[in-house]
Amino acid sequence: MLIGLIRRPILSLIGVFAIFFAALQLGPLIPNIFFPPNDMPVMYADLFLPVGTPLDKTEEMVTSIEAFIKDSLLAEVDADGEIVKHGISDWNSYVGSGPPRFYLSLNAEPESPEYAYMLMNVTDRWRMDTDFIPALERFCRDNFPDLSYTIAPLLLGPPVTAPVQVRISGKDVDEVFALADKAKMRLAGIPGTTNIRDDWGMRTKKLLVKINQPRAQRAGLSSQDIAISLQTILTGIESTDYREGDEIIPVVLRSISADRDDIGKLESHNIYVPGTGRTVPLKQVADIEVAFQPAKIYRRDRLKTVTISANVLPGFNAISIATDADVLLAKDAEEWPIGYKYELGGELESSGEANASIGAKLPIAALIIILLLVGQFDSIRRPAIILLTIPLGIIGVFIGLAITQEPLGFMAFLGVISLSGIVINNAIVLLDRIIIEETQNGLEARQAVIQACQRRLRPILLTTATTIGGLVPLWFGGGAMFTSMAVAIIFGLMFASIFTLGMVPILYTLFFRLKFKDFEYRPVSSK
Repeated sequence: MLIGLIRRPILSLIGVFAIFFAALQLGPLIPNIFFPPNDMPVMYADLFLPVGTPLDKTEEMVTSIEAFIKDSLLAEVDADGEIVKHGISDWNSYVGSGPPRFYLSLNAEPESPEYAYMLMNVTDRWRMDTDFIPALERFCRDNFPDLSYTIAPLLLGPPVTAPVQVRISGKDVDEVFALADKAKMRLAGIPGTTNIRDDWGMRTKKLLVKINQPRAQRAGLSSQDIAISLQTILTGIESTDYREGDEIIPVVLRSISADRDDIGKLESHNIYVPGTGRTVPLKQVADIEVAFQPAKIYRRDRLKTVTISANVLPGFNAISIATDADVLLAKDAEEWPIGYKYELGGELESSGEANASIGAKLPIAALIIILLLVGQFDSIRRPAIILLTIPLGIIGVFIGLAITQEPLGFMAFLGVISLSGIVINNAIVLLDRIIIEETQNGLEARQAVIQACQRRLRPILLTTATTIGGLVPLWFGGGAMFTSMAVAIIFGLMFASIFTLGMVPILYTLFFRLKFKDFEYRPVSSK
């Protein structure tokens, strides 16, 4: 078989490239997940009411969710400790702030009265996605329509606020909001998205006091006089300090609670005129209008930025959804005003940053490998043969991930890097044996190639078999974190070892211009 391949090296090389290209076509069939879901039987709930919600309202909401868990989702255990009904075994709630960082991937939120966090232990991890999380989401959606929530298993990998995120930046608040609303509609039209929200929250009402300057001047009032009077009426103004020992207590002057809490009486409040000592109704010198403003304004790179987040339904892929959203938003952005842009965040951004951090060091590693190979073989052609065999591992990686449906994520990428080292080692062993057969055993070059491949067949296959055997427990028992890495190495090594035994002789034949058309193999004994 080997002689048949190297007698037609160009045709054999084309065949290998065809197989490599065909394996790459399996990419769309492989799930693309940065980090898989955690396999621990623990889930969490991030709960956000509208900005400005009092703490007691948030506590009432959490109490309602806890009552629902007790009535509908609580696990039941008999006297012997056997589970009678699967569900949530216990939980902990945090109102107004999140928990302490009990694991590295926790995305800590700042303290806020409208925020709550729940951490729940369940009896069955796999019922979590199908039963417990949908039931909690349905209860929150039906009973708290203004609640933004994220209910999911604990994360693996770096903390991500939401699996799908779009950041829209610009200078004008109204324009940014308008673009964000259009982007929300785009996300809502993509299958698999749910709970679409933004981090600015719903707009809040405010009262604009527009002072009529001519009338205010005729009454003897300045804008500062009106502002001080309104501050005294609504929030109070510090008039002096009271000292008791080393403690300073501010004395605040303000209206009684009945007037202070009734905004409807604002127009009839009297404004004191310092010059005359008389009072003037606010309605006489100013007009009051109701306007809406963002509850929060976030900036990124000094531009006002709205972050739109979306959760992903079970069975859908966050990176695929983000890619589809990118295509739609790219078309819309062509018509946006100058100075407005969008960026993709979430899992797509985190995976890109993680892969870029590895990719930044790969050129250094490749340079060190090339220098070592050139120094070892004192040649350029032999290291080139070794480096050209590295992509052969990708064939098995794509086939293995497509068969097992393990995700092509960060851990699988680490497996490919580890696999390249094993492939390089097999190629080195094979080339070194060719040199031994030529220099020490005195064989002619063509005979040395055939003899070296035969002599190294057993060591390479044994090394491959023992490595695969050592990784099989990690494949079946490594959990969600390490399964994809084990599959990538196992299938990649399986195919790469076979292709290395054929590819190295083919490249050696081409690089060293050996002709095998009239070659007849003669078995020889090795020394």
